[in-house]
Amino acid sequence: MSQVFGKEYASAYDILYHEKDYNVECDLIEKIIREYSNKPVKTILDLGCGTGNHTLRLAERGYLVCGVDRSEEMLSIARRKSQEKQLSCEFYQSDIREFRVSKKFDVVIMMFAVLGYHLENDDVLQALQTVSEHLNPGGLFICDVWYGPAVLSQKPGERVKVIEDGDRKIIRVSSGELDSFNNRVTVKFHVWDIRGDMVMSESREEHEMRYFFTQELRTLFQISSLKPVSIFPFHLKDKEISESTWDIAVIGLKA
Repeated sequence: MSQVFGKEYASAYDILYHEKDYNVECDLIEKIIREYSNKPVKTILDLGCGTGNHTLRLAERGYLVCGVDRSEEMLSIARRKSQEKQLSCEFYQSDIREFRVSKKFDVVIMMFAVLGYHLENDDVLQALQTVSEHLNPGGLFICDVWYGPAVLSQKPGERVKVIEDGDRKIIRVSSGELDSFNNRVTVKFHVWDIRGDMVMSESREEHEMRYFFTQELRTLFQISSLKPVSIFPFHLKDKEISESTWDIAVIGLKA
């Protein structure tokens, strides 16, 4: 996998996604826990935690949360926010495929399409093996991924996002190139960080993302000793998946 979420993009990340409702997503995580976990949940492992937006909110709700990310730039922001909030979260810099600690967890989460950064089947299986090895028996795995039929139906396009925060303005232009043979989208980001009339930084990144189909997800989970128990539209648990459902949630139990 290529290097993504460098210093410039990481510094703008929380502003770019300020409208993303992490509290609602944590509500959904807790709803899934109540519905599918057969025992009390105290510990959560957040794989691909980024700047800690799920990690910290779950810690504030009383869980013992450990965050893992391969971007040291993102983790430095997460650690700073954790200290400011006086939370005792642990953070590790590691590739998800290689991460190992001696402790196990009641729940593992992989949010914001993190599994899709693993492009080949071997990469996905290594990431899921990390999940499986760090779950207690009967533990719960929660993730969201891009849904293949929706990606093929809607197709990625170009988007421009402008965020203003006082005298700071972030401009991001993103475009996607579809590779339907390999089930991938290459997303290109061009970001300007502007303060007043001065461009403080300009960065470009390419993120290769894999999209998934339900049958392959079930197979990949089963190979990894994770029993798939539910697949549904992310944020819309009571709705049916369709070709307009770009983001789906996948729930697995440690076999």
